[in-house]
Amino acid sequence: MSSLPRYDKPVLLVLNPGSSSIKWSVHNVAKLERTGSTAPIEAGQSTMHIDPGAVDLLPNVLANHDVRGVIIRVVHGGPQYREPLQINDGNFRQLQNLIPLAPLHNKAAIELIEQLRNARISIPVIAVFDSEYFSDLPVVSQIYGLPAALMEKYRLRRYGFHGFAHKSMVRHWEAVNPNTEHYTLVTAQLGSGCSMAAIRDGKPVDTTMGFTPNEGLLMRTRSGDIDPGLLTWLQRQEGWTPEDTDRVLNGESGWRGLSAGIDNMADLFASEQPQHRLAFDLFRYRFQKTLGAYFAILGGLDGIVLSGGIAENNVDICRRLLSGLSHLGITLEEPLTRSPLPLFLSQPASPVQCWVVAADEADSMLRSLRQYFSFADGLQPLAD
Repeated sequence: MSSLPRYDKPVLLVLNPGSSSIKWSVHNVAKLERTGSTAPIEAGQSTMHIDPGAVDLLPNVLANHDVRGVIIRVVHGGPQYREPLQINDGNFRQLQNLIPLAPLHNKAAIELIEQLRNARISIPVIAVFDSEYFSDLPVVSQIYGLPAALMEKYRLRRYGFHGFAHKSMVRHWEAVNPNTEHYTLVTAQLGSGCSMAAIRDGKPVDTTMGFTPNEGLLMRTRSGDIDPGLLTWLQRQEGWTPEDTDRVLNGESGWRGLSAGIDNMADLFASEQPQHRLAFDLFRYRFQKTLGAYFAILGGLDGIVLSGGIAENNVDICRRLLSGLSHLGITLEEPLTRSPLPLFLSQPASPVQCWVVAADEADSMLRSLRQYFSFADGLQPLAD
């Protein structure tokens, strides 16, 4: 990354690691404390691998900013962690044990935290957890049909992920519908990882990702929903170890596996090859199947909000996902030649409002942090 301009006011550095890149932004501490605004001073994305991406990023930021804290997104907090966590020796070792629950992302985040710790900076490092938003799902949408003894022994439940993105989409809906006290909403984060959530009056009542981020929709390299009996059959046929199974489900499946190598959903969508069309059709089918299920659970639908790299960069894909759903009250406007975000997709008279927005995960991360920490005098935990 190029050198940043000098900025003398206290800031927080927000890091949002993916499996191979880091989104980052720097935020004015005083402005956060005073107004709750989280507009970044600088923002960017390192497309380098996590190692050495963070090593290159950190000295540049520290040289030009008065950094009071580093905030990092961790996808899976497991049963232990819901609230933001200031990292120390003890809890860092516990975080390392959570890598198998979300191997594509927890590993990257925890390696990044380790780099920050090895740099021996005297700045607090705080993890915020993407599973926090779904921590209070209704019990019936948390549980699996497994023996109660196993559920209790391992504290098994459906956790849900992409929480910071879903919270941002909910905030958009509430901003454009400020006088709506009661509403039902479906939010969809569509990128390399994909998830949907059913929202009632701002609170999630269900989501597609479960104990790990592999449950639910078809994703770039993750299978999404699959018959567990098929897995045990394949393990016997192929002689797979648990590690082999994990590799296939998380890294070799999804639309890339089904299409024999197409990574980019836009390329898949534009292709006329039958296998590519089939992969896209499965992606759309899973989306619409979930949307119908959430319509039933919520008892109707007031709005749909889409975000993530697929949605934000290709409005034609969004329209295709939402086409043919007039029976759910979804009627779409004619395509626009230019489409700045946020974009309203539905006709003005449509019973269901459909939006495409750029979710602000950093904003959601800082809002979560503000519930538990004060920025006024350094970064201090709030009293219980």
